[in-house]
Amino acid sequence: VNFCENDLASGFLQKYKINVPEGQNAANCEGCSITMELIFEGEAWLSIAFSEDGKMIGSEAVIGIPGSIPQKYMLGGYDDSLIQLMPEEQQTLTDASITATNGQTIMKFTKLMSEPGEIEILFGDNEFLWAHGSDATLAYHGNNRAAFSLDLAAAGAAVAEEEVTDPTDPSVEVEEDSVNVPDAIQDPSGGQDCTVNFCDNELTTGFL
Repeated sequence: VNFCENDLASGFLQKYKINVPEGQNAANCEGCSITMELIFEGEAWLSIAFSEDGKMIGSEAVIGIPGSIPQKYMLGGYDDSLIQLMPEEQQTLTDASITATNGQTIMKFTKLMSEPGEIEILFGDNEFLWAHGSDATLAYHGNNRAAFSLDLAAAGAAVAEEEVTDPTDPSVEVEEDSVNVPDAIQDPSGGQDCTVNFCDNELTTGFL
């Protein structure tokens, strides 16, 4: 599945895709995850947060600081002391990284969409927040933040379109073609041996 893209702000791009385990589907999925990439033109800490109401307080965030691994945080308030690292057992991100090189910062991670005691990411409308710092030291973001809505139904549909049904699967019923095809079309050779010599088929009068 290709990544979807969302411009968060000038010079700040979000890329994302849904991962559906084999045997599951987007409509009712156990173990579905979302892979995100945040690409920022500058060198700074980056954050994406999952919210129930579009507000910072009470949201849950993935924060990446260059030189460390992105981790999950609880956003309990505006003071730095209220930005709390989640317990170790909730640090379930996979393929998480953040790099700052040549004036560009890229954060990547994969997160389960449904986790016990955490805000669920839905195959539909979601309230997210983004933020970034002015440099690589985690501190107040100033005006470098905003809330936004993101509908992941399209990303889920993209996964569904790539699911290919195996016609050899005995559990799959294949309907026979109900169109009646004339015998002349079914066997245009008229019983001729076409394995060696040319066969003739008159398409219409004067057209062989």
